[in-house]
Amino acid sequence: MKSMLSVVLGLAVVGAFGAETIKLPAPDADSGVTVMQALKARHSERAFSDKDVPMDVLSGVLWAANGFNRPDKRTNATGMNKQTIMVYAIMKSGAYRYDAKENVLVKVCDADLRKAVAGAQSFAATAPVSLLITADVSDPVYKGNWSTLSHYDAGIVSGNIYLYCAANGLATVCRGTMDRDALKKALNFGDNIILHLNHPIGYPAVAISR
Repeated sequence: MKSMLSVVLGLAVVGAFGAETIKLPAPDADSGVTVMQALKARHSERAFSDKDVPMDVLSGVLWAANGFNRPDKRTNATGMNKQTIMVYAIMKSGAYRYDAKENVLVKVCDADLRKAVAGAQSFAATAPVSLLITADVSDPVYKGNWSTLSHYDAGIVSGNIYLYCAANGLATVCRGTMDRDALKKALNFGDNIILHLNHPIGYPAVAISR
Protein backbone atom coordinates (compact mmCIF):
# COMPACT_ATOMS: atom_id res chain seq x y z
CA MET A 1 0.00 0.00 0.00
CA LYS A 2 2.81 2.41 0.91
CA SER A 3 4.66 1.65 -2.34
CA MET A 4 1.51 2.14 -4.42
CA LEU A 5 0.79 5.42 -2.65
CA SER A 6 4.28 6.72 -3.38
CA VAL A 7 3.87 5.91 -7.07
CA VAL A 8 0.48 7.63 -7.21
CA LEU A 9 1.86 10.69 -5.45
CA GLY A 10 4.89 10.73 -7.68
CA LEU A 11 2.83 10.60 -10.85
CA ALA A 12 0.46 13.32 -9.72
CA VAL A 13 0.67 16.46 -11.82
CA VAL A 14 0.81 19.48 -9.55
CA GLY A 15 -1.10 22.49 -10.80
CA ALA A 16 0.99 24.93 -8.82
CA PHE A 17 3.98 24.13 -11.03
CA GLY A 18 2.10 23.81 -14.32
CA ALA A 19 0.52 20.99 -16.30
CA GLU A 20 3.84 19.56 -17.45
CA THR A 21 5.48 19.19 -14.04
CA ILE A 22 5.64 16.11 -11.81
CA LYS A 23 6.08 16.58 -8.08
CA LEU A 24 8.53 14.02 -6.72
CA PRO A 25 8.25 12.37 -3.30
CA ALA A 26 10.82 13.56 -0.79
CA PRO A 27 14.00 11.45 -1.02
CA ASP A 28 14.29 8.84 1.72
CA ALA A 29 17.45 9.70 3.66
CA ASP A 30 17.34 6.33 5.45
CA SER A 31 17.29 4.10 2.36
CA GLY A 32 20.16 1.94 1.18
CA VAL A 33 23.23 0.63 2.96
CA THR A 34 26.44 2.09 4.41
CA VAL A 35 28.92 3.96 2.22
CA MET A 36 31.46 1.14 2.57
CA GLN A 37 28.88 -1.46 1.55
CA ALA A 38 27.85 0.66 -1.43
CA LEU A 39 31.47 1.01 -2.52
CA LYS A 40 31.91 -2.74 -2.25
CA ALA A 41 28.76 -3.34 -4.33
CA ARG A 42 29.42 -0.66 -6.96
CA HIS A 43 29.77 -2.03 -10.48
CA SER A 44 28.57 -1.41 -14.02
CA GLU A 45 25.52 -3.31 -15.25
CA ARG A 46 24.28 -3.38 -18.85
CA ALA A 47 21.19 -5.61 -18.64
CA PHE A 48 17.92 -4.32 -17.24
CA SER A 49 14.61 -5.89 -16.29
CA ASP A 50 11.34 -4.43 -17.58
CA LYS A 51 10.35 -3.38 -14.06
CA ASP A 52 9.66 0.35 -13.75
CA VAL A 53 11.65 2.50 -11.34
CA PRO A 54 9.18 3.88 -8.73
CA MET A 55 9.02 7.64 -8.37
CA ASP A 56 10.30 7.56 -4.81
CA VAL A 57 13.42 5.70 -5.98
CA LEU A 58 13.85 8.05 -8.94
CA SER A 59 13.59 10.95 -6.52
CA GLY A 60 16.35 9.42 -4.43
CA VAL A 61 18.79 8.89 -7.29
CA LEU A 62 18.16 12.39 -8.66
CA TRP A 63 18.77 13.91 -5.23
CA ALA A 64 21.96 11.88 -4.85
CA ALA A 65 23.10 13.01 -8.29
CA ASN A 66 22.45 16.73 -8.07
CA GLY A 67 20.12 17.60 -5.19
CA PHE A 68 20.47 20.15 -2.41
CA ASN A 69 21.71 18.86 0.95
CA ARG A 70 21.97 22.41 2.37
CA PRO A 71 19.96 25.51 1.46
CA ASP A 72 22.43 26.62 -1.22
CA LYS A 73 24.81 23.67 -1.66
CA ARG A 74 24.52 20.44 -3.61
CA THR A 75 25.13 16.75 -2.93
CA ASN A 76 27.74 16.93 -5.69
CA ALA A 77 30.87 19.03 -5.38
CA THR A 78 31.24 21.62 -8.15
CA GLY A 79 34.18 23.74 -9.27
CA MET A 80 34.04 27.30 -7.88
CA ASN A 81 30.53 26.44 -6.64
CA LYS A 82 29.18 27.28 -10.10
CA GLN A 83 26.48 24.57 -9.84
CA THR A 84 26.28 24.45 -13.61
CA ILE A 85 25.30 20.77 -13.89
CA MET A 86 21.75 20.00 -15.04
CA VAL A 87 20.33 16.47 -14.93
CA TYR A 88 17.53 15.24 -17.19
CA ALA A 89 15.40 12.12 -16.72
CA ILE A 90 14.78 10.48 -20.10
CA MET A 91 11.79 8.12 -20.00
CA LYS A 92 9.13 6.57 -22.23
CA SER A 93 6.73 9.38 -21.28
CA GLY A 94 9.19 12.09 -22.32
CA ALA A 95 12.23 14.05 -21.20
CA TYR A 96 12.23 15.95 -17.91
CA ARG A 97 14.60 18.47 -16.34
CA TYR A 98 15.25 17.86 -12.65
CA ASP A 99 14.46 20.99 -10.64
CA ALA A 100 16.31 20.25 -7.42
CA LYS A 101 15.07 23.30 -5.52
CA GLU A 102 11.42 22.37 -5.99
CA ASN A 103 12.03 18.59 -6.17
CA VAL A 104 10.04 18.32 -9.38
CA LEU A 105 10.47 16.99 -12.90
CA VAL A 106 9.72 19.61 -15.56
CA LYS A 107 8.77 18.10 -18.92
CA VAL A 108 10.79 19.56 -21.78
CA CYS A 109 10.00 17.06 -24.55
CA ASP A 110 7.13 14.63 -25.19
CA ALA A 111 9.23 12.16 -27.22
CA ASP A 112 10.83 8.99 -25.90
CA LEU A 113 14.52 9.83 -26.38
CA ARG A 114 15.99 6.70 -24.83
CA LYS A 115 17.21 5.46 -28.22
CA ALA A 116 18.97 8.77 -28.81
CA VAL A 117 20.65 8.42 -25.41
CA ALA A 118 21.60 4.84 -26.25
CA GLY A 119 23.18 5.86 -29.55
CA ALA A 120 25.08 2.93 -31.05
CA GLN A 121 24.69 0.81 -27.90
CA SER A 122 21.11 -0.43 -28.08
CA PHE A 123 21.17 -2.13 -24.66
CA ALA A 124 20.93 1.29 -22.99
CA ALA A 125 17.51 1.93 -24.54
CA THR A 126 16.05 -1.01 -22.61
CA ALA A 127 16.47 0.77 -19.27
CA PRO A 128 13.22 2.41 -18.07
CA VAL A 129 15.02 5.69 -17.37
CA SER A 130 18.30 7.29 -18.38
CA LEU A 131 19.81 10.22 -16.52
CA LEU A 132 21.46 12.71 -18.85
CA ILE A 133 24.23 14.79 -17.23
CA THR A 134 24.66 18.18 -18.90
CA ALA A 135 26.34 21.47 -18.10
CA ASP A 136 25.64 25.09 -19.00
CA VAL A 137 29.04 26.61 -19.75
CA SER A 138 27.86 30.09 -20.71
CA ASP A 139 29.74 31.59 -17.74
CA PRO A 140 33.03 33.19 -18.94
CA VAL A 141 34.92 31.19 -16.30
CA TYR A 142 34.64 28.16 -18.59
CA LYS A 143 36.82 29.77 -21.22
CA GLY A 144 40.56 29.27 -21.47
CA ASN A 145 42.28 27.36 -18.67
CA TRP A 146 38.98 26.35 -17.05
CA SER A 147 37.32 24.94 -20.18
CA THR A 148 37.23 21.41 -18.76
CA LEU A 149 35.99 22.32 -15.29
CA SER A 150 32.44 21.10 -15.89
CA HIS A 151 33.82 17.73 -17.06
CA TYR A 152 35.10 17.08 -13.55
CA ASP A 153 31.77 18.17 -12.08
CA ALA A 154 29.96 15.68 -14.33
CA GLY A 155 32.25 12.89 -13.15
CA ILE A 156 31.37 13.63 -9.53
CA VAL A 157 27.65 13.44 -10.37
CA SER A 158 28.25 10.10 -12.08
CA GLY A 159 29.97 8.77 -8.96
CA ASN A 160 27.01 9.80 -6.82
CA ILE A 161 24.63 7.98 -9.16
CA TYR A 162 26.74 4.84 -9.01
CA LEU A 163 26.77 4.84 -5.20
CA TYR A 164 23.03 5.39 -4.88
CA CYS A 165 22.30 2.59 -7.34
CA ALA A 166 24.69 0.21 -5.60
CA ALA A 167 23.11 1.02 -2.24
CA ASN A 168 19.56 0.49 -3.48
CA GLY A 169 19.78 -2.54 -5.76
CA LEU A 170 19.65 -0.68 -9.07
CA ALA A 171 21.60 -1.44 -12.22
CA THR A 172 23.48 1.34 -14.01
CA VAL A 173 26.52 2.13 -16.12
CA CYS A 174 28.26 5.42 -16.90
CA ARG A 175 28.33 6.14 -20.63
CA GLY A 176 29.74 8.82 -22.90
CA THR A 177 28.11 7.33 -26.00
CA MET A 178 24.91 9.05 -27.21
CA ASP A 179 23.47 10.76 -30.27
CA ARG A 180 24.36 14.26 -29.17
CA ASP A 181 23.01 16.00 -32.27
CA ALA A 182 19.60 14.34 -31.94
CA LEU A 183 19.39 15.10 -28.24
CA LYS A 184 20.43 18.73 -28.64
CA LYS A 185 17.79 19.22 -31.32
CA ALA A 186 15.01 17.46 -29.39
CA LEU A 187 15.83 19.25 -26.14
CA ASN A 188 16.39 22.61 -27.84
CA PHE A 189 19.88 23.01 -26.41
CA GLY A 190 22.03 25.92 -27.50
CA ASP A 191 25.78 25.87 -28.06
CA ASN A 192 26.51 26.57 -24.39
CA ILE A 193 24.99 23.27 -23.22
CA ILE A 194 27.41 20.35 -23.09
CA LEU A 195 26.14 16.77 -22.97
CA HIS A 196 28.72 15.05 -20.79
CA LEU A 197 27.54 11.62 -19.66
CA ASN A 198 24.47 9.45 -19.23
CA HIS A 199 23.38 6.68 -16.89
CA PRO A 200 20.71 4.16 -17.95
CA ILE A 201 19.02 3.05 -14.74
CA GLY A 202 16.73 0.18 -13.87
CA TYR A 203 16.55 -3.03 -11.90
CA PRO A 204 19.05 -5.72 -12.93
CA ALA A 205 17.82 -8.38 -15.35
CA VAL A 206 19.21 -10.98 -12.95
CA ALA A 207 18.78 -10.34 -9.24
CA ILE A 208 22.04 -9.53 -7.46
CA SER A 209 22.66 -11.48 -4.28
CA ARG A 210 24.02 -9.46 -1.40
